[in-house]
Amino acid sequence: MKLTFPHMGNAYISIKVLLDELGLDYYMPAVANRASFEKGIQNSPEFMCLPFKTIIGNFIEGLDNGADVILFGGGCGQCRLSYFGDLQQEILRSLGYKFDYIHLNLIELSFSEVRNKLGPLLTGKGKLSITRAVTRTAWTIFAVDKLYALAAYVRCRELKKGMVDRVMKLFEQRVQRERGYHLTKQAIRQAMQEVKDIEVDKLFIPLKVGLIGEIFISCDAYTNIEIERKLGSLGLEVVNTLSPGAWIREHFINTMMPIKPKNKALEAAQQYMRTNNFGGHGIYTIGNAELFSQAGFDGVIQIYPFTCMPEIVAESAFSHIHQKYGVPIMTLIVDEMTGEAGFLTRLEAFADMLYMRREQAQIDAKLNLSNG
Repeated sequence: MKLTFPHMGNAYISIKVLLDELGLDYYMPAVANRASFEKGIQNSPEFMCLPFKTIIGNFIEGLDNGADVILFGGGCGQCRLSYFGDLQQEILRSLGYKFDYIHLNLIELSFSEVRNKLGPLLTGKGKLSITRAVTRTAWTIFAVDKLYALAAYVRCRELKKGMVDRVMKLFEQRVQRERGYHLTKQAIRQAMQEVKDIEVDKLFIPLKVGLIGEIFISCDAYTNIEIERKLGSLGLEVVNTLSPGAWIREHFINTMMPIKPKNKALEAAQQYMRTNNFGGHGIYTIGNAELFSQAGFDGVIQIYPFTCMPEIVAESAFSHIHQKYGVPIMTLIVDEMTGEAGFLTRLEAFADMLYMRREQAQIDAKLNLSNG
């Protein structure tokens, strides 16, 4: 029995740790593999979203390299992600592949869900070894989140441009090779220290931009055309609320707590949409746009795949949020035809506009002081 799984940003680091610690055999599709991406496009319905096409390309690569079990986490509700599993199976079986399909419901993730779905894979594994593997995976998820958040903080402040990108590239190359929790932990801690050691301009005050939208595109550098790196190189600090760690905290850890912590984004969105969910991450897109604007961020960027219904619905609230706070909100829609040059031009134009707004605000503040 050999597993394969799809990529979503840096989630592969934690998945590898889990499978290594459980002693399971697997094939991990290559990160940012254009050939795999093209196969996914060729074998997907034309108007399915980019995540679907990327994921099915990963599955084809895994199956072509000896995997016979697919591990996938999907959702439910109005987003078409709830139908991904059924449609993907039909497509792959029509191509002649034979495999078992394990579909975890990530919206209502629980220990019983994991135990029931992964039961056949865990035969012969003791409770202690399973608990240890899950605990180490959780540590990895949150440690990786911290590393990428630190990289975003330092990237826009570094004195020698490109140093953060260099460290992160070497880190990603290393964790793709390493096996097991201990070696992965060493790689994370080494990269963390190397990023901390990068010399920064302590007087520089970067513009702050909140990144919102559909989770796959928001946290997957390959499909979002490395938006965080590009914005950081333009001197903008990017705060991304959508990460594997944030998802696990919200839909797994918080659901098990006897007293549920408040979901600030969900509460903030209620004045615009009186519902807890209208599919995908749409409700969180609205709530986080409100929270970023309240916090005085210089701008907000929504990014999502072409045809994503929940994000299209979420856009309807942006005019009200902008009218209330005056914070610019830009929407970027990506698909397999999106060109990097045009994408970068839009980011540069948005950054220029934010810099001009700040300069004008400083001039206005000085005039007010002199007139006062």
